[in-house]
Amino acid sequence: MILRFLSAFYSGMKSLSSGFYFNWGMNYARWGQPAKALYYLNRAARLNTKGSRIYLQRGLLLLAMGQPESAVIDFNTAIDANPLYMEAYVNRSIVHTLAGRHEDAQNDIDQAVALGTDRVSLENRIAELRDQTE
Repeated sequence: MILRFLSAFYSGMKSLSSGFYFNWGMNYARWGQPAKALYYLNRAARLNTKGSRIYLQRGLLLLAMGQPESAVIDFNTAIDANPLYMEAYVNRSIVHTLAGRHEDAQNDIDQAVALGTDRVSLENRIAELRDQTE
């Protein structure tokens, strides 16, 4: 009984701490301090390995920092944690498009549309990106 209580207490503290680090990471990102934001989002991810929102936001930050392949890894992790996470598919499709992996991008677009994204607006956005990269 005590062991179960301590386990639940520890899990609750990890969740609370993860939220703390996530919030600070988001604040630093808003304040234009990506290195500090990344530090705090890394801490949040270590405490909450199933936090799909953490991985999506860290992926977006990595993308903004010019690290698209690291961003794809985080988008993959977000999708693994929550296969219905539409935003992760949308953002991963954008990175695939920028990298010239058009088939992978189309697969992600199809998945995002199946989850509720408007196909026309997403494909227009992807087409604009293709035009810019070619």
